[in-house]
Amino acid sequence: MKVLIVDDDIATVEVIRDTVKWDMLGVDKVFTAYNISNAKIILKEEEGTDIVISDIEMPQGNGLELLRWVREQEINCEFLFLTCHENFDYASNAISYNAAAYLTKPFDTDVMEFTLKKLILKIIKNHEIMKKSQYGEWLSKNSRLLKLDFWTSVLNGPLAGDRQRIEEAIKNRKLSVSPDEKYYLIVTKLTNYEQEKEKYGEGLFEFVLQGLHSEILNNQVQNESVIKYIDGSNYFLLTVCTQQEKERAEENCRRLGHTLSRHFKSTITCCISKLYPLEELGSSRMKIIQLVKQNIAFYGQVFTEEEAIENTAENSQIMDLDKITKLLADRDKNKILNYHKTLYEEIAGNKKLNEHVLYLVKQEMLQVVYAHLLKRGIHATRLFHDEISIGLSEKASQSTMDMMRWINYLLERTFQYEEEVQKSHTIIEKINEYIHSHYKEEIGRNEIAAVFFLAPEYLAKLYKRKTGVYLNDYINEYRIEQAKLLLRKDDTRISDIAEAVGFDNFSYFSTLFKKLTGQTPVEYRKLEKSTKRSQNQ
Repeated sequence: MKVLIVDDDIATVEVIRDTVKWDMLGVDKVFTAYNISNAKIILKEEEGTDIVISDIEMPQGNGLELLRWVREQEINCEFLFLTCHENFDYASNAISYNAAAYLTKPFDTDVMEFTLKKLILKIIKNHEIMKKSQYGEWLSKNSRLLKLDFWTSVLNGPLAGDRQRIEEAIKNRKLSVSPDEKYYLIVTKLTNYEQEKEKYGEGLFEFVLQGLHSEILNNQVQNESVIKYIDGSNYFLLTVCTQQEKERAEENCRRLGHTLSRHFKSTITCCISKLYPLEELGSSRMKIIQLVKQNIAFYGQVFTEEEAIENTAENSQIMDLDKITKLLADRDKNKILNYHKTLYEEIAGNKKLNEHVLYLVKQEMLQVVYAHLLKRGIHATRLFHDEISIGLSEKASQSTMDMMRWINYLLERTFQYEEEVQKSHTIIEKINEYIHSHYKEEIGRNEIAAVFFLAPEYLAKLYKRKTGVYLNDYINEYRIEQAKLLLRKDDTRISDIAEAVGFDNFSYFSTLFKKLTGQTPVEYRKLEKSTKRSQNQ
């Protein structure tokens, strides 16, 4: 709380400043001015001055002029006037400009404090009224956001499962939500949405998506009850709907799917919950989300909680691994894909197709393919570490269609690389090219094998069989050839040349150089210089 004392009489100013118990009144700053001009400067500089105690009769402009100026400047503060005369004209003018009080000199300190206390209570009350008014205005403007926040808290926040707090929140926020009504929770899972999200931008993409959900499922142009929920790579929208016929809710979901398909290439799967009271919506949320994730048979469709199949985690073998192993050996991609198609139809017919089953299929398929490649000396882990493999693998368990896409790519990459390895001259050429580009680095059998997805032992045998040279010998021979070029070119220190071509041990470099050339590096350089001089003469 701030107070300004204005009087041309210094003694009066000091008495008021020094005798009033300001701390008891909650006043933390007291300013003083001895004329109207100084008072105006202080009021401009010190925003939020709450009370002005001013003399009326002053030689350089009276207190009424200051009051008039304050009102014209729309500075919100209370005025307490002091004067030596009980002049009715002064009083009436003061009242006309909303002065709060009028005291005559000499004043009593107790009366002054009592009057100030009344003014301070009035100010506090006005502040509370203003806050309530502003809050009311904010409520009317932000009712949609308040309701959206309410549903977020009910589904996945502090209100989840707490009937009493839910009712209090409805009352305090003045929400048009019935605490006694039951509600549907419609969970929508969006798949294959990444391109649209990138194309339109995250903000616009989500705005359109949530807007369509709100308009079609709840007949609301502005979103009040559609909440985004991200679970790893899974993208869900949770829509709270009032009680209606289940058939109508299903029809709305189908209409939503058709509408979205016209705007986006994404696929949506909708699950409509049973009717739940408000306090049970939070616990039903994860249950419905799990049902959507598990019930792969309903991918891209609309289904209800009653139709959904609870996941029974069976760890028994899904595929005929021997059959897949034989088909891999035959490189018969079409038969493998047809086998999977028939398998999924059979599982779906038994109402056992869910996310867990597809996860097991994926693991079994990887197991068979890895074993198949390992027999041929190929390390599969790095082979399937490219961006496309990772992307398809992450989505594989979300639908049979995505699983088929992943298996198709898995087989294509497997068979394609097998052909490259069989055409060993192609692999040898690539290995040599790699050595020529990386000979300065610390490379050997293990490093090169990792680059070409081959087992180190298999790589070494393949290279020796096809070239007649051991792999490490070829690397060293190439390094020595590069060293010879550098020795002929300039006077760079031999130890630096050794390091430049990939040798970290100078002694080993010198020994190897002499073994391969019959000369030490120093002798080689001298001979080359001598030969060059002879040619120039």
